[in-house]
Amino acid sequence: MSNNLNGIDVAALQQFAQSVAEDATKRHASFNVKTQWKGQTRSVAKVNRYSLAGETYPRDFEIVADEPNELLGQNTAPNPQELLMAALNACMSVGYAANAAMMGIKIHSLEIETDGTLDLRGFLGLDESVNPGYDEVSVVIRLHTDASRERVEELHKVVLKTSVNYANFSKAIRMVPTLEVREG
Repeated sequence: MSNNLNGIDVAALQQFAQSVAEDATKRHASFNVKTQWKGQTRSVAKVNRYSLAGETYPRDFEIVADEPNELLGQNTAPNPQELLMAALNACMSVGYAANAAMMGIKIHSLEIETDGTLDLRGFLGLDESVNPGYDEVSVVIRLHTDASRERVEELHKVVLKTSVNYANFSKAIRMVPTLEVREG
């Protein structure tokens, strides 16, 4: 019998967590995205696989990105900054739903709104002292639940501690760039 809370099969999630805790071969997930520039400010990212516990699983979809007209794009899709924030919000929403389910908390509604401001002088290379990225990002979580304030604050702490993309935003990630040049 499945205990389903917030659309999550709690028993299956607990079983998955147990297997990750007990088996070192199940502790890693790897994701792959290959992006091609499509002219002007457009790009298409193809997601074709991920690996979990040494097994590779196919995925087949595209994520299109473009800049708004005011930033010399054609406004045909979200831009990379909006996609970055959408990824943060999506990851955190899963974190809230899954952790709430594990804690026995029913969520009636959840909305996450993220705002960030970039200084274009950094992006355009006009001032070396200006960061081309975000110095600060504001995240507002609107959660409707019958749980007590204390339980919701406990849930919030767990999500901030375990959310993958929150960690990506709030902690530095070491990037290992490799330039491959095809001449001619």
